[in-house]
Amino acid sequence: MNRTQAARPAAVLFDRDGTLVEDVPYNGDPDLVRPLPGARQALDLLRAAGVRTGVVSNQSGVGRGLLTDADVQRVNARADELLGGLGTWVYCPHLPEDGCDCRKPRPGLVTEA
Repeated sequence: MNRTQAARPAAVLFDRDGTLVEDVPYNGDPDLVRPLPGARQALDLLRAAGVRTGVVSNQSGVGRGLLTDADVQRVNARADELLGGLGTWVYCPHLPEDGCDCRKPRPGLVTEA
């Protein structure tokens, strides 16, 4: 194994809103999904290098009753389409005060991914 191979991560996990796509608060509309400049290109480079990619995202709009799980899944599907496909999508639907283990910065989403 050469030095480059040893330093390559097995996977890179990203946040969705404000990292890969424009942040539209509590977005449930796939038509509003806009990739951030350079996001697709960065993901393409990782994929070409054999690095798996995924998304871990807090989506408290579900817990607040502003979004449904189906809304989040439709937005994620549109982002996935525009960004060239990511390997995994996991999100926390809970409110910050719920104290769950999946809400970032806790490790639950990363463990699930």
